[in-house]
Amino acid sequence: MNPRNYASRQSRRKSLVPQAPVFKSSDAFTLAEVLITLAIIGVVAVMTLPTVLQKYEERATITKLKKIYSMLNQAYQMVVIENGTIDQWGLINTAHDEDDTLTDDSVVSTNTFWDLMTKYLKVEKVCRFYEECNLTDFKIKSLDGQILTNKTGNAVLLNDGTLFWGGNISDSTCSADYGVPLAKNVCGDFGVIIKNSAKSEYTTGKNNFMFFITKNGIVPMGLNGINIRAFSNHCLRANAGDKYNGYGCTAWVLQNENMDYLHCDDLSWDGKHKCSDKD
Repeated sequence: MNPRNYASRQSRRKSLVPQAPVFKSSDAFTLAEVLITLAIIGVVAVMTLPTVLQKYEERATITKLKKIYSMLNQAYQMVVIENGTIDQWGLINTAHDEDDTLTDDSVVSTNTFWDLMTKYLKVEKVCRFYEECNLTDFKIKSLDGQILTNKTGNAVLLNDGTLFWGGNISDSTCSADYGVPLAKNVCGDFGVIIKNSAKSEYTTGKNNFMFFITKNGIVPMGLNGINIRAFSNHCLRANAGDKYNGYGCTAWVLQNENMDYLHCDDLSWDGKHKCSDKD
């Protein structure tokens, strides 16, 4: 065999065999570069995670509030079918003693309201006084931290942790008219606390939401056009110093399905309905 031809064939064979790529050290990430990248990711996560969690919690609150609102009206209508309209339930106007506690007759009246309603609710416990539901220092705060105290009152704890409180009757004849069709024949009001826990301080508009009791059903406070507990007066951070600030948020949450009033101050029924809306 010609040595020259053999060498040539061997050379061609080698050229057909794929060669492993040779990487230069500059093509790889250094440990410092990896650590810097991880640090940046960590900073971004720390900055964005609270917002993500807050939005998730708000969405969960909205969903639960809508479910509770439907459930309350179903229960209310069942009581009406069985007992007639609320002005026939034998309720009296709620009154307080000098130390801000409910009078005995008022306690009986609120007890009657909840005794009838809870027949159609999945209830864990009905408490004649807040202390019976482990609410020994029960306080409701406004959006800006003002305290609305209530020394005694009814509380209804549902199986899912939801807490109803109050049930005050301001007009036993249900003749109050607050300016919009749904808020006619108003009898009283109560609050709904979402995701009840062992703590005893809650914020109206965040986890406490207010409803009117009317002759025709349960109605959220803050309806568009209402002349008491309106959104513009009782659900904006700009209304600081009012212990009822937050009472007018309920209808907004149910109808607009957001809690953006916690994040911007220029929302209105006739204007922006979300912080992201353009003026």
